[in-house]
Amino acid sequence: MRLTLAPSTVVQGMVMMCTASLCFSLNDTFTKFLVFRYGIPEIIFLRSLIALPLLAAMAIVIGRTKIRWSSRLFFHAIRGALNLAAAYLYINGLQYLSVAETTVILFSSPLIVTLASVFFFKEVVGWQKWAAALCSFTGVVIAIRPGAEAFQPASLFILASSFLYAANSLTARWIPEADNLWTISFFGAAFSALFVAPLAVSEWIPVHSEDLMFLTAAALCSSLGIGLSSLAYRLAQASDLAPYAYSGLIWSLGITMIVWGSVPTLWTFLGAAVIAASSLFHFLTSRQ
Repeated sequence: MRLTLAPSTVVQGMVMMCTASLCFSLNDTFTKFLVFRYGIPEIIFLRSLIALPLLAAMAIVIGRTKIRWSSRLFFHAIRGALNLAAAYLYINGLQYLSVAETTVILFSSPLIVTLASVFFFKEVVGWQKWAAALCSFTGVVIAIRPGAEAFQPASLFILASSFLYAANSLTARWIPEADNLWTISFFGAAFSALFVAPLAVSEWIPVHSEDLMFLTAAALCSSLGIGLSSLAYRLAQASDLAPYAYSGLIWSLGITMIVWGSVPTLWTFLGAAVIAASSLFHFLTSRQ
């Protein structure tokens, strides 16, 4: 499956990917405030449940449309299961790592997507894209330092999560053209809530009123991030989007320092610098 895309379509995909990265970084921040108060299943369940009426209202007010029934409902269920497993692993790791550290590790996902797109979709990836992808993955290795004293087993949760997010991203190619942002986001949240409900109910902790704000913000950011990234992968090749998925690096490092006043380790900055350099290289060679 090879794509022939207009430049404007690719640019739309890049903008969507950058915006999705911002949404994911904000979601991580709001979830970080909740992860020590409630069980992970309950956080995912409430986050997904709250998102449903909000997305329906935003579709009407902002999108001037309604959420429509999808012709591939079972397919959305599979994507919901993948996203649920990825979110569960990711929040597990988020308990022990900063938002900046988890984001850097999660950046292995674009490399996985690029590799898989070559085998499954027969995308043509030039040496410049390969060089950028491999350098970015090197930055990930520098950041997590396998075998180093500072390495935490929680990093493996994030790494496993990145594989599942990559699989979910690749499936976006089969999303029907009629399914818009609001439809994709709505069904993603709906199936996540449905699948995790039994676990959430069995470990239920009463929700404090002051936490509703964080849950609502996380619900919006998570759902929109999934919807925007799915549309991006449907619009453009994975190899073109990979460097722009790394834009979350800027948001996560800034949020970590501003919200928590925590400066990431030197190794995290070094790994991030390698990732940023590879993204800049991809951008410059793409323009040529």
